[in-house]
Amino acid sequence: MNTLYKIVSMYNEIKKLFEEGKTKSAIARELEVDRKTVRKYLRMDIDSLEAAIERLKHRIRKLHYYEDFVRQRIELCPECSAAQVEDWLKERFENFPVISSRTVFSFVQYVRKKYHLFKPAVSIRQCEAVEELPYGEQAQVDFGVSWMRDHYGNRVKVFFMVMVLSRSRQKFVIFTNHTVTSGFLIYAMEKAFAYFKGLPVTIVFDQDTTVLKDENYGDLIYSHEFMLYQAQRKFRVFMCRKADPQTKGKVESSVKYVKNNFLRGRLFSDIETLNQSGLAWLERTANTKIHGTTHLVPHMEWLTELEYLQPFVPIPVGEVPGITYGVRKDNTVLYKGNRYTVPTGTYQGPDTKVFLKIDQEFIHISDLNENQLACFAMEQGKGKLIINNDHRRDKTAKIDTLEKELILCFSNQELAASFTDRIRKRFPRYARDQFSQIRKTIQKQDQGLVDQTLAKCLDLQLFSSGEFKDVFEYLNRSSKKELVHMLADYKPMMPGEQLDQILLIKPQQSHVMDYQRLMK
Repeated sequence: MNTLYKIVSMYNEIKKLFEEGKTKSAIARELEVDRKTVRKYLRMDIDSLEAAIERLKHRIRKLHYYEDFVRQRIELCPECSAAQVEDWLKERFENFPVISSRTVFSFVQYVRKKYHLFKPAVSIRQCEAVEELPYGEQAQVDFGVSWMRDHYGNRVKVFFMVMVLSRSRQKFVIFTNHTVTSGFLIYAMEKAFAYFKGLPVTIVFDQDTTVLKDENYGDLIYSHEFMLYQAQRKFRVFMCRKADPQTKGKVESSVKYVKNNFLRGRLFSDIETLNQSGLAWLERTANTKIHGTTHLVPHMEWLTELEYLQPFVPIPVGEVPGITYGVRKDNTVLYKGNRYTVPTGTYQGPDTKVFLKIDQEFIHISDLNENQLACFAMEQGKGKLIINNDHRRDKTAKIDTLEKELILCFSNQELAASFTDRIRKRFPRYARDQFSQIRKTIQKQDQGLVDQTLAKCLDLQLFSSGEFKDVFEYLNRSSKKELVHMLADYKPMMPGEQLDQILLIKPQQSHVMDYQRLMK
């Protein structure tokens, strides 16, 4: 309802009820206003009312000089909250006056109505209230992901971990531009404990793969890295059930708070700057404003809770090794559309993983034991193969061995060497495949036919495994045809026919006169 209309309506209603004989207290109870408000309106006449309305029309708001800034930020981020606008004002203007959050809220509503910048409707998540836990008893951990825009308008995906102390509501947040891993979780938790200057007794986790590998009705199997870390830190783990976010409602709200109050509308430059801005936001807003549920300041409550936290002694967990990436069969790692080589032999099956760590404009690749395998300058664009020549295997030795073994398969090894040399010159990239195919063609074949094929190929200047195979098959078929023709002239006799044939044989006869002539 318009403010001017409300004033005029209130004035008329109070005057009407007073004329009916009702007391000021009765009017206040009926209209649900303060008795002083009733007295103020009864003292007004028409001229006083018009003067008040005129002053209201031309009044200067406390945040009048910030109107353009607020309007521009709301235009860029229509779904932003008044609390987020207040934080932006404090961040942008060092001399921003100390005013109540209610004043900022009213001014934001005024700007929205004036410029028709209405807030998009959002769904409200219902959560259950639980009793407050003792100081130092519990912390809750959860992860979030959000899309940001850089200065060029490109979309950037950021991941973060939030830890909140359940009693004081003191928060900690840390960001990364890689998918959350067990290594990042451990690194982030150490940062959180250092920020809180102590450890709680119990930490509540969601069933995330960085913590839990498998669960079977309460039988929990932690990831290897987390299991070692938990055994060293000795905090208790409380694992939420699947699809039960109400169990850790405090940190769920904190994740939403980070997204809606800190990240929304913020430009991304680099992860280091984002983390620095996040810590400043914690000190400036998240931990210093009165909490909406407890109506207490988290930082002040943390000063009390600090006495109940377990002492924090840093342990050597090192920096985040990076995010794990799979190694492809060709010993490359795919990152943002480009392939980077790793030493030959790194690939040991589908589950082969390596760590990738981005250091400014360089990509560091290391194995799971954090031994560095490669370092590349990050390539722009997509579809490129970035090769380190040291990673290429020496294929010459194996090809030479294969060639020598093939030459020994022929009788005339000098001709065979000439033949393989011509193949190697013609197919320098596929010499191994050519030699392997020839070896397969002549395996367990007649040596004469093999040598004949070699001679024919040299005679016809045919230097490839395919042509060698064609010549071999042709000569093989020709030799088989000759054998068939030879066997066609021979007609084998059946066993019953052999005696008849013998009886039909007539011996050669000589005349008797030839013998008489020899006897004289």
